[in-house]
Amino acid sequence: MAANKNNDLQRLGVVLALGMAAGFGVRYVLSRQVARPQDQESALVDWEQARQLALRVSRWEQAPIDDRALRHAQYARMVAQSEPLIAAYMGVELPAPVERLFVVDRRDWLLVNFVSFQHLLQPIEELYGKIASSNAATTVMGTVNRKLLGGQMGLLLGYLAQRVLGQYDLSLLSPDPELRGALYFVEPNIKRVQSQLGLSDEDFRLWIALHETTHVFQFEAFPWVRPYFNELLSSFLGEVTDQFNGAGMSFSQIANRLMGGKANGGEHWMQAVLSPQQRQVFDRMQALMSVVEGYSNHVMNEIGEQLLPSFREIERRIAQRKGSRTLIEELFNRVTGMDLKLAQYQQGEAFINAVVAQRGIAFANQVWSGPEYLPTMDEIKNPERWIARVGA
Repeated sequence: MAANKNNDLQRLGVVLALGMAAGFGVRYVLSRQVARPQDQESALVDWEQARQLALRVSRWEQAPIDDRALRHAQYARMVAQSEPLIAAYMGVELPAPVERLFVVDRRDWLLVNFVSFQHLLQPIEELYGKIASSNAATTVMGTVNRKLLGGQMGLLLGYLAQRVLGQYDLSLLSPDPELRGALYFVEPNIKRVQSQLGLSDEDFRLWIALHETTHVFQFEAFPWVRPYFNELLSSFLGEVTDQFNGAGMSFSQIANRLMGGKANGGEHWMQAVLSPQQRQVFDRMQALMSVVEGYSNHVMNEIGEQLLPSFREIERRIAQRKGSRTLIEELFNRVTGMDLKLAQYQQGEAFINAVVAQRGIAFANQVWSGPEYLPTMDEIKNPERWIARVGA
């Protein structure tokens, strides 16, 4: 029984780690409608249950878009307004203007996320199906497990659907290597936060557009970044077989770590359930996403006031909002690994700020020169080590 619980927790850790490493859905969205994989009784997740629960939790019907066409024109103008300033600061031009831009509601966001997430996890589900079909006891337990994971996935994505504001879709693991990314703006959530914080309609949306357009530059202006991310995800998926073939820490060990709030050496619980091989790849994904998110925040702080006289006021109110999270929100972040993602922003931004302060933006921009120039997680925490290595 302990072994089954151990495997269940490991599988959940893998699912959440995959999502969190890439922004938990925020980075997986495929902008085109594609055929949804057929749900299987041997699948790891009950996807239909997850979809229906997520839609209920999201309360999407209570948050419509008043004028989608008007908002689309507004965001397109803001992205175009942001492009030249970002290009000048980063010292690089986009290969083509941003054309794939979508204004979506919560239901739209959920449906495309479920399609892309299900495609992402399809290799794991196929492997799990083979294992389950060879063992009657595993098949019985699998039916219970897939309902459980379906419920967890539905609650998680339904909760996120109420909170995501903007996103840049990487089209990760797309079968079309030429497919460019797309910008998504979840208008009902943006409208709600803007109203809650008493912010300007125009300024708050421009603040979001600036951040997301920076991501466009990171992944479109440097052709190696997307294939490198795809390679990391593929490697991580390849390592997942270890967790379906037995070995791992005992359930009691994992439970003790969860109850204690920390894993060995201050690790997050999600990191603790990964195998050593998975952990290596996961750390590389963490390092990349820390640079991506942290660099974007740095760019916003450097050029934000050129676009927005109210930039500092928006930042102040957003910081206040983050500082007033409820206990339930904090627990949600801890359980799902979102707190680990939030740390990406802070660590990555501190790293970029330190490098720019010591050597200037031109030196810091070397992080986009190729995979070998990316900092490790140790270097992100100790920027002087990256400076010494790259500047040698």
